[in-house]
Amino acid sequence: MTDAELPAALQRPLALLDVQATGLHPQRDGIWEIAVLLVDEGRVSERLSWLLDPGQPLPASVVALSGVLAAELHGQPRFAEIAGELLEVLHGRLLVGHNLRFDLAFLRQGLLAAGLPLRARQLCTLRLARQLHPELPAYGLDALCAHFAIPRFLRHRAPADVEACWQLLQCLARQDAAAFERSLRGQLRKAAVPHQLSAERLAALPERPGVYYFHGEGGALLYVGKSRNLRRRVQSHFQNDHASRRSLQIAQQVREIRVQPTAGELGALLLEAAEVARLQPLYNRQLRRQRELLSWALRGTADGLRPELQALQQLQPGIEHAGLFRARREALAWLRAQAREHGLCLRLLGLEGGQGACFAAQLGQCSGACCGREAREAHDARLRTAFGGRRLAAWPWRGPVALVERDLVHGLSEWHVLDGWRHLGSVADPQRIAALLACPDALFTRDTYRILRSHLRRHPDMEIVEL
Repeated sequence: MTDAELPAALQRPLALLDVQATGLHPQRDGIWEIAVLLVDEGRVSERLSWLLDPGQPLPASVVALSGVLAAELHGQPRFAEIAGELLEVLHGRLLVGHNLRFDLAFLRQGLLAAGLPLRARQLCTLRLARQLHPELPAYGLDALCAHFAIPRFLRHRAPADVEACWQLLQCLARQDAAAFERSLRGQLRKAAVPHQLSAERLAALPERPGVYYFHGEGGALLYVGKSRNLRRRVQSHFQNDHASRRSLQIAQQVREIRVQPTAGELGALLLEAAEVARLQPLYNRQLRRQRELLSWALRGTADGLRPELQALQQLQPGIEHAGLFRARREALAWLRAQAREHGLCLRLLGLEGGQGACFAAQLGQCSGACCGREAREAHDARLRTAFGGRRLAAWPWRGPVALVERDLVHGLSEWHVLDGWRHLGSVADPQRIAALLACPDALFTRDTYRILRSHLRRHPDMEIVEL
């Protein structure tokens, strides 16, 4: 099969692309070389390449693999300087590359910084090779070139890699023209769908609130997320996988998706927090296994107010609490910062021992409540002010309650059982509430506290049942 005999789907204008970067992180690493091979009517019409200053030192591993020297990049343009020209070259063409998601991750990140959008249909030769030759042991560009006897004179250089990609595309087309055509057209229809999934699977996801689970090889749990629209949110992972290395890895590793619909947004938020803490997915960074939180309790003594650091199982009625801290050091640092800002006495705060005037009072940094120069009431008033910025809201009910969410369209109701800002569990049948109240072993967590506070502020008319 000659260039001119390529399948009709490849007779359209193509732009084969290869990007070389200083590392694997689109947000942190820089592009140092780009090559584009333009194909029109099945024949190469132009070859373009740019050496670029990546804006950071070239790692020794890159030098060893590619043979490029840092001196060769000195004085070269930055990506932003050639972004407009590159975008014009790519305009209106089908983008082709090997493991194209990786190249586009860097390309889109650079274009985003330059304020330029990239909208183009995509064709990945790695995905084509997987579909057409599932028996092969490896699908890297070097492995495929060796299998198809495609000569390689340079490796890990953009011009050489893009030429190899073009040769590979033609080899894949020669094996079985009909199968190649089907695979190619299928990929173009599903440009935003990972090759391990089907467009039908994504289309079958419900457009309603809930939690989704991404599973990788062997059923390993990669990620748990939530959304008010499960289908739209899941699809966005694959449409925007250029945002970070983590999202790129998730998109490439996901093999299966599970979803758990909920009656509303609050149920999705609470379920996500609980599931991430319970299951510890590989790529969840924000919601971690809950450790015991610490908080400052403001207690009244015979002499005046005194903060006491305590583990926070739940808010104690009648006690003011300030801050949620994961470590004692973090809590102490916060209280010392408040002392400096509000002129509080470290001795009266319990952060310094001794009798008489504290050291800060001698330096004029303490107003002297420790030695009688200031009334204790004035000191305690400033202490309350300091607590105000991090004060935890008191539990507004006398005991446990259920927040009720109803999805009238799908006939689903959920009762979210809470006590002292702790989420004891959610049930669809109110008859099961008693079982949750009988085993109130849920921890007070920062995430649940913030979820509930935010939701109640935005939905003050939510149905609430005192238990």
